[in-house]
Order: sequence, then structure tokens, then C-alpha cells
Amino acid sequence: MTNLSNQRRSGVLLSYCAIAIRNIVALLLIPFIISHLGISDYGVYSLVSALAGYLVVLEFGLANTTIRFLSVYKANNDKVKETEFISSIVLIYGALTFLVFCVGLVIWFNLPSIFQQSLTQSEIKLLQPAFIVLLLNVVITLMSNSLTGIISTYQRFKFQKTAEILVFIGRCITVVICLQLGYGVLAIVIVDTVTNLLHGLIRWLYIRRYLDIQFKLKIPDQGTLKEIFIYSFFIALNVIVNQINWRVDNLIIGTLTNSKALGIFNIGSQLVFSFIAFASAISNIFTPKIVQMVEQKTSTITLMTQLCTIARYQMMVLGFIFVLFAAFGELFIKLFVGTEFLEAFWVALIPMLPFMFVLAQTSTNTVLQALNKHKVRSILLLVTAIFNVVISIVLVKKLGIVGAALGTALALFIGELILVNIYLYRAVKLNMLYFYLYLIRHSLPVILIIGPLAFLMSKQVSATWTGLVLGCFTSGVIYIICVYLISLTPKERIEVNKIVCRK
Repeated sequence: MTNLSNQRRSGVLLSYCAIAIRNIVALLLIPFIISHLGISDYGVYSLVSALAGYLVVLEFGLANTTIRFLSVYKANNDKVKETEFISSIVLIYGALTFLVFCVGLVIWFNLPSIFQQSLTQSEIKLLQPAFIVLLLNVVITLMSNSLTGIISTYQRFKFQKTAEILVFIGRCITVVICLQLGYGVLAIVIVDTVTNLLHGLIRWLYIRRYLDIQFKLKIPDQGTLKEIFIYSFFIALNVIVNQINWRVDNLIIGTLTNSKALGIFNIGSQLVFSFIAFASAISNIFTPKIVQMVEQKTSTITLMTQLCTIARYQMMVLGFIFVLFAAFGELFIKLFVGTEFLEAFWVALIPMLPFMFVLAQTSTNTVLQALNKHKVRSILLLVTAIFNVVISIVLVKKLGIVGAALGTALALFIGELILVNIYLYRAVKLNMLYFYLYLIRHSLPVILIIGPLAFLMSKQVSATWTGLVLGCFTSGVIYIICVYLISLTPKERIEVNKIVCRK
């Protein structure tokens, strides 16, 4: 258990290192890419990335399915079932990859007719070859997703996160070199594809050498297939919902506006994705543990205590980021990519507010999946995602790209924070009222203290990188002190004191 705890702790720390590296590098890389490509070509790049993202939906949630089933077999120490499942999932991934490739070819063939009203002929000519390369990238992603699920189940987070960091750094260095040499969008997507392939090979070699996993080419029996697809189908609905809530906005904006607006919207979306990643760094690490707790029939009180603890940790991070972005976000974007991208501030800020609470309760989704009670949640969110599409089309016509952000925020509030919480209480008997009262008690006072101070400092600091860093650093110091005094439990404060004194 100690080793697993160390793996989780290292996983969280390395996850935050990865997030920090990604955001710092993005701070330097995105303006660099825009300056070399131009806003229009950058918009094309974000569009082709979104189109490729739609195809990942056809994975049908098998990555999460892999973690769930393998965690159960590992909890029961059933190596026979584990081997049979891995063999089945590899063959299923192969079949789905072929399906995705065929669908991708159909999309590629129809790209000119889809975007003939919003993109120029030169932009369409750039879009088509870039999409073919990213289609290959999607194929590689699908085939390697099962590897990620296996490594996560065995909780080898040190390797997993270290590999992600090194591959990402290598990818960014290569992109910079290509752009400096005069290459464009096509070079970037080729680099993305090659680094993805390299990452997949690294994971495969690690599993073969260090994990006690057996791969056997075996056609899965009908019972196994039925169990996998029934479970994964509703996980896939969650993936579809995420694609609708974020990727479809790109499509709506791409067809109703222009590539420049799409580029601005993509900046705001990237900031939200970074926000999501800060929460995922914690929740993803605890997923196998929660599945095993449910499988071992841990009491609801103990399970609820664990969920509240995870949520509190997530809110410590998310609350701070939200307040900082609300106070300093416009200055950051102005310095980051220029005043013509300022509208991206609202594209990011509006969905962040409901997302802050949605992400804090992410671990409750794992409970539903472990109990195989995630079907209703998936249907509820699919309905609200469709609502998001309809209202976003209306709002984009009236408000532009900010309308898409408003549509997503409304869908998140109605679907995740109202309907899903009602279902969690009725289906699993999770006391979500207690959950939020606990969360508010430990988080809201800190946010109410740091919020006004951060806004006051944002008006006083100079509109430079030095002023931005100084304001964020000062706010961060005050926030850490408040978290220590208010958000941490007495036991956690003792642990922090030990770590500080040891150093």
C-alpha cells in the first residue's frame, strides 16, 4: 500500500509538473506558431484538430472501460480473466480503428463541400492533406489507448507522467525547428503524429518489460463482447457529450463565421482545456483506487469521505486558477497573443465558473462507472449536449464566439450540476448536498478573501509581464496561507509542517 501511495503522490506531482510545462511552453509556443502561420492558418490548424477529435468518439469509451475491468480483476487477483480481457480489448480496438479510418476517409472526401462557404480555396487545400495526416494520428491514438489503460490500472504513474512530459517537450522542440525552417501547418501535424507513434511504442515496450501482462490473440466470446460493449457504450456517450460541448463549437464557428474567429475561439478553448487538466491530474490518479473501493464494497460513508477529500484538493487548485484568471486574464491574453485576441478571455472565463464545480465532483463519475450505473448519467448529458448545440447556433449568430461559450456554460450547469446530482443522490445514495456544503465550507472563504485582493492588485500592477508575474505571485502567497489555515485539515497541517521542517 505504501508503494501505491507513493505512486499516487508522485503521479499527482508529475501531473502538475506536466501541466505547468504544457502551459509555460504554450505561453511561448502558441504566439510563436501564430506569428509564423498567421491567424487564418492557425484557425485551419485548430479546425483540423477538432475534426480529428470527432473521430476519437468512435473509440466508444474503451480506455475507461479498460481501467474499470482490469481494476476489478486486479482487486480479485484474477489473472485468467485479466489476460482474456486484454486479448479481447486489443482485437476490439483493431476493429474500431479500421472503422474510424473508413469514416475519416469519407469526411476527407467531403471537406470542400462542407467548408466552401466559410473557408477560402487555399485554406481548403491546406485542410485536406493536414486532415489525412491527423487521421493517421487518430488511428495511432486509438491503438495505444488500451496501453494507457493498462499502465493506469497498475498505477505506474511515475513512468506514465514522465514519458508524457519528455514526449511533449520533444514535440515542441521539433515544431519550433520546423517553423523556423519555414514549414507550416502540415509540418506541425506530421510532428504530432510521429511523436504520438513514438509515445505509443514507449508504452508498449514498458508493458512488455515491466508488467506481468500476457497478450494472446484470441477472438472474444459473445458474453465478453456483450459485457464490454454494454458498459463502454454509455461511457462513449460521455465522450460524445464532451466532443459536442467543445469540438462542435469549432464546427459551428467554422461554418457560421470565419477562420480568424475560429483562431480566437481556439485560444479561449485551450485555456479551458488547461483548466480541466489541473483537475484531471488528481482525479485520474485516484480512479483505480475508487474502482477497487467500490468493488470491495467499501461503506458509503468511507467512500463519501474519499470523494470529499479529492474534491477539496481539486477545488484548492481550481479556485485559485479561476480567481487569478478572472482578475489577470485580460492582461495575460493581451501579453500572450495580442489585443486582437481579447475576446478569448470571455470564451474561457464563462465556462470556467460551472466547470470549477463540475470538475470538483469528477470522481463521482468513477463511482457510477464502477457500479455500472453510468447509463442514465450519459443519457442526461447527451440531452443537455444537444441542447448546447441548438442554443449555441442561436447565440453564435447573435453574439459571435462568446455565444458558444455561453451555450456550453448553460449545458454544464443544467446537465452536470442539477440533473446528474439528482441522479447521484437517488441511484447511489451519495449525499451531494453534504458534498457541496463540505466543499463550500473549506473553499468559499478562501476564494472570497483572495478574489477582491487579486482584482485590486490587477488594477495596481503595470501592464507588463513583470507586473503580471508579480501580481500572480503575491496573490499566490496569500492564497497558500489561506489554504493552509482554512482548507487543510489539522492532520494535513501537521503533515505539511513535518515536510517544511524536514527541509
